[in-house]
Amino acid sequence: MADFIPTPSQKEAIEARDGALLVSAGAGSGKTKVLTERLMRYILDRQNPLSINKFVVITFTNASAAELMSRITEELSRAEAELS
Repeated sequence: MADFIPTPSQKEAIEARDGALLVSAGAGSGKTKVLTERLMRYILDRQNPLSINKFVVITFTNASAAELMSRITEELSRAEAELS
């Protein structure tokens, strides 16, 4: 996700660490990118990494769930390749 430059609101959602978070925005606003980046930062945190199994992500449609799973899988694969 190196080419993703979040807006101030997106950055706030990505970096918030106070617990649960609701991300609600219109179509095409970057919700999937924000959620993917947020999850990856938790998972790849060098000081306190969390397992992907610690998260519950709820979407409104099967299509958005599939897209989110695809992006997370892609990012995990990319991170694994970089660590190898």
